[in-house]
Amino acid sequence: MAEIQVKTEPTENHQEMKFHIGKTISKEQVEYASSGEAYRSPIARKIFGFPWTDRVTVGTDFVCVTKQEWVDWEVLEEPLKGLIGEHFDHAFSEGEDVEENPELPKSQVDLSSPQAQRVKEIIDQQINPAVAGHGGFINLINVENNKVFVRLEGGCQGCSMSMATLKEGIETTLKTEIPEIEEVVDVTDHDMGANPYFS
Repeated sequence: MAEIQVKTEPTENHQEMKFHIGKTISKEQVEYASSGEAYRSPIARKIFGFPWTDRVTVGTDFVCVTKQEWVDWEVLEEPLKGLIGEHFDHAFSEGEDVEENPELPKSQVDLSSPQAQRVKEIIDQQINPAVAGHGGFINLINVENNKVFVRLEGGCQGCSMSMATLKEGIETTLKTEIPEIEEVVDVTDHDMGANPYFS
């Protein structure tokens, strides 16, 4: 199988660059304005791992990256072409689902309580941006009886360090911000069937 040849196209916005893949990677065009939003897209999560990333748009056959002003495309263009090409080369060669924008999961529990909203805010604004650089995402499942139930997704799922990440990072952060939280419970199906929260 021939390697994907990524082609670049400058836009009217000098901070933007389009990277054409030449193959379909998404059924829709989705714009990600932050690392917390980018959990739907593996390539967007990777790009948001760099501090110069401002915005990522994943189209049907392209990825558009908006950088911050303090770095030049002369420095970023070729390495980013290589990263994007390698990402999709691997996905297509392994027969993986390259759909970059899967449907958002439907909410399974009521997260409208003030405590749940505060937990969600902390996860979205503090925790997910930190783990996005590793391709991970923390999905809030439920908040009940001062316990927070989360599912680790992306790079976090099945990771041998996931429990350490959960206890040392997520739990410490949430307990510091919300003292009444007693415990964070990992309900991730790490082994494709072990300990699912919902049957």
